[in-house]
Amino acid sequence: MAQALPKRSEVVPELTWDLTKLFTSDEACRQALHDLKEQVKDFRKKYKGEIAEGKAKVIVQALKAYNDLVIKLTQVGMYAHLRPSTNMADADAQRLAGEVFQSLAELEANLQFFQDELAKASADKLQKAAKEAPQFAIYLKDIQAWQKHMLSPKTEMALAKLGPALGLPEEVYDISKGGDMRFPDFEVDGQSYPMSYVLYESHYCEEPNTAIRRAAFQAFSEHLKHYHHINATIYNAQVQKEKTLSELRGFKSVFDYLLFHQKVDRDQYDRHLDFTMEHLAPIMRRWAKLLQKKHGLDEMHYADLKLVLDPDNSPTISVEEAQDYIKAAIAPMGKDYQDMVMAGFAERWVDFARNEGKSTGGFCYPPVSCPPYILLNWNDSFSELYTLAHELGHAAQGLLTEQHNSMLEADFTWYDVESPSTFHEMLLSYSLLQEAEAKGDEALAKRTYAAMIENTYYHNFVTHFLEGYYQREVYRRVDKGENLQAEDFDQIFRETLEKFWGDAVILDEGAELTWMRQPHYYNGLYSYTYSCSLVISTEMFRRLREEGESATHDWLKFLAQGGPTAPVDHAKTAKIDISNTKALERTINFMGEIVGKLEDLYA
Repeated sequence: MAQALPKRSEVVPELTWDLTKLFTSDEACRQALHDLKEQVKDFRKKYKGEIAEGKAKVIVQALKAYNDLVIKLTQVGMYAHLRPSTNMADADAQRLAGEVFQSLAELEANLQFFQDELAKASADKLQKAAKEAPQFAIYLKDIQAWQKHMLSPKTEMALAKLGPALGLPEEVYDISKGGDMRFPDFEVDGQSYPMSYVLYESHYCEEPNTAIRRAAFQAFSEHLKHYHHINATIYNAQVQKEKTLSELRGFKSVFDYLLFHQKVDRDQYDRHLDFTMEHLAPIMRRWAKLLQKKHGLDEMHYADLKLVLDPDNSPTISVEEAQDYIKAAIAPMGKDYQDMVMAGFAERWVDFARNEGKSTGGFCYPPVSCPPYILLNWNDSFSELYTLAHELGHAAQGLLTEQHNSMLEADFTWYDVESPSTFHEMLLSYSLLQEAEAKGDEALAKRTYAAMIENTYYHNFVTHFLEGYYQREVYRRVDKGENLQAEDFDQIFRETLEKFWGDAVILDEGAELTWMRQPHYYNGLYSYTYSCSLVISTEMFRRLREEGESATHDWLKFLAQGGPTAPVDHAKTAKIDISNTKALERTINFMGEIVGKLEDLYA
C-alpha cells in the first residue's frame, strides 16, 4: 500500500542533494547577487558604446568578460531554481527565488546592450573576433543570424526587464502543481488510499491491482479537473505570448519562431511527426494488446497503459544497488567517463527523496562551474533506475561540453539535447542484456526488453511524441488567431489519443486532461524533441552493438561538441544521418522488433 509522503524536514540528508557546492546558504546566494550587480555595472560602463565600432580585440575582451558574467548569473539562477523545487511550499525558498529572478531580469536588461551592439558590428570585425577567439565563433554566428529578428535596443531591454512577468505562466503552473494541489484520499473496497501528484505519477499509474489503479486514475483526474480552467488560462497565455513575440520579431509563423533556435526547419519538424504517427501507432497498439493479455484484462483502458508488463519479474532496487547497475552500464564509455559520472553519488548531485511539495518526475540542471544537479522521486523500481541513468546522461554531457567549450557555447539545441540521456538508457539495457546472455537468465532478458519499451521508448518516445503532436495542433490554431479554452485543449488531446491508439485502448474520462500534467509545454516545441533525440541514440546503440566499444569514441566527440551545432551536422559527428526518415524508420522498426520479442517470450 502506498504511504503518505513525508515532509521535506523528515527526509534523511543522504537522500538529498548537496547544494553547498553551489552556494553554502541562501545568504551566500544573495551576496553573490549583490556582487553581480556591481560587476554588471562595471561591464556596462566599460563596454557600452564600444562594441559596434570597436576593434576585434575589444570584442574578444568583452566576450570573455561577458562569458564570466553569464557563468555567475546562471549559478545564482540555478540555486534559486533548485531550492524550491524540492518543496514548493517552502516560503523562504520561494521568497529567494522571487528576489533572484526579479534581480536577474534587471541585470539581463542592463546587459542587453552587448548583444545589440554585437549585432551591429560589421561582419568583418566579427569574423576577425571569431578567429582570435574560436571558442565564441558559433555564438557570434548565431548573433548575426538573429540580427534580423532583433527589435530596437529599448524594446529588447524592456522585454528583458519583463522576463519574470513573461515567465509567469510556467511559474504559476509549477507553484499550483507543487504548492497548492492537495488531493483527497480515495477508497477501494472500503480501504482508504492516500493520493498526491507524485504518488499518482510514480506509483498508482503502475499499480498492478486493476481496481486500485483505475480508481486512482479516476480520483486523480476528478481532482485535477478542479484546476481545469486556471491551467487552460495560463497555458493559453503562454502560447499567445509566443505568437505575439513571433509577430514582433518578424517570423512568418509561431512555428518558425520556436524552431529557430533548434536550428530545424518546418519540413523536418512536420516530417518527423507525420511519419511517426503513421508508423509507430500500429506497433504501440500491439504493445497495448500484449499488456492486456499479460494482465488478463477484459478491456484495455488508458489508465492501464503505464502498467509494468510483468510485475512478478520487476524487483525493487535500492539507491545503493542502483550505483552498481550504473557503473556496469557506462563501462563501455571508458574509465575516465565512468569515474566522472560515478562521482555524482559520493558528491551528492542527486536528490532521491520523495516528499510533500516536491516537483514531479525528474530533471538535471547542467553544471556551471559547479556539479550538475539531478532531481528524482526514487521509488525503488526498475523503471526509476532508467530515470536515474537518463538524468546522469544529461550530467555527463554537461560536464563534457563544459570542459571543451566556453559557457556561451556549452549547449546542444533542444532537438538533440535528449540524445545523451536516452543513450544512457540504451547503455543500461545493453549491459543488462549482455548479463542475461552470459548467465542464460531469461527472466533478466524479459525484464530488460520490457523496460526498453516501458521506460526508454514509451516515456521518451511515445508520451512526448503524443504531446508534440498535440502541441502542433494547438499552435496551428494559435497561428490562425484563435484563443483557446479548456475544452479546446481537451478536444485536441483526445483526438490525438484516438488517432494513435485507435480501438486498441478505451480512453477513460480524464484521459483528455493529460495535457495538464506536462510542464514541457512552457518551453515551446520541446516535447517532440525527445523522440527526435531517441532516433540519434538508437542509431548509436545500433553502432555500439555492431562495432563494439570503438563506436563510443565518436559518441564522446558528439557529447563534447557544444555549439549549439545544427542537429543534422551534430549527428554526423557520431556518423549518424538524420537528414531524412531512414534513421527514424529504423528506430520505429527496432521498437517493433522488441515488441515482437516480448510477444514471443510471453506467448
